[in-house]
Amino acid sequence: MLRYFREKEVSQILGIKPGRLKYWKQIGLVAPSLREGIPCYDFQDLIHLKTTQGLIACGLPATSLKQSLDSLKRRIPDVGRNLNSQRVYAFGNRILVRHRNQLMDTQSGQMVFEFDVADLAESASERVVNFSSSKTAEEWFGEGLRHDSPEGSFSLALGAYESAIQVDPNYVDAYVNIGTLYYDRKKFEKAQRYYRQAIARDPHHAKASFNLGNVLDELGCTDKAIELYEKAIEVDSTFSDAYFNLATACEKLGTQDKAIKYWTGYLELDPDSRHADFSRRRLKLLQSLSLTS
Repeated sequence: MLRYFREKEVSQILGIKPGRLKYWKQIGLVAPSLREGIPCYDFQDLIHLKTTQGLIACGLPATSLKQSLDSLKRRIPDVGRNLNSQRVYAFGNRILVRHRNQLMDTQSGQMVFEFDVADLAESASERVVNFSSSKTAEEWFGEGLRHDSPEGSFSLALGAYESAIQVDPNYVDAYVNIGTLYYDRKKFEKAQRYYRQAIARDPHHAKASFNLGNVLDELGCTDKAIELYEKAIEVDSTFSDAYFNLATACEKLGTQDKAIKYWTGYLELDPDSRHADFSRRRLKLLQSLSLTS
């Protein structure tokens, strides 16, 4: 699972001052990736930043590093936007990179400082783990909620909820919300998997049962959906949405008496909802059919 980090988090993870990170962005030395329109850094970006940080610490000016990197990209287009090659060397105000067993430099120089990017990756990974573990499951869950909206970021919300589960594997609400992320995108099999994991950890979680019922109804398993809706109202007798879905599901299966029961229950719980008028019409129709049958 890919994880993405905002500038404040990157500053904390790598110990780079925000002002310096901003300057590197301004001169085009580094740049955040865009994930669904939101600027953030992935793990490869962190390795690039860590490498940049080490080279500059050896006395290589940021502007010289930018010029050398631009020159290297012209020579080797597939180097990409990052310094994530096997080894990076600093020669005075210049750099060279070992690429495909060839040492590529932009200009000649001396005073070689060698950085093993594999070591830097390990260092960055350790910093990420330490940073992530400093957040509680509740904090990760809150981060997920901030991104979990039609205008938000699916990937950032998903990553935050999964981080909450990594910290606390029994954080049931995170499983439920991941399931809903997939359900809203009509990825019903994935949604079902997460809802079932939530129920396995808390069999009395009304919302998890209700949401799994919605998935099964979408998949044509209306009878099983009814069982889950009924389970939801056993746990929470005020769960009006479960009554509504039970009524519509019972109508699908032709069980009018049960549908009448659940339409009545829904209207008792939520008589002024936006679905109330529709529910009253359905209830009235079924009652009239019951009288004539």
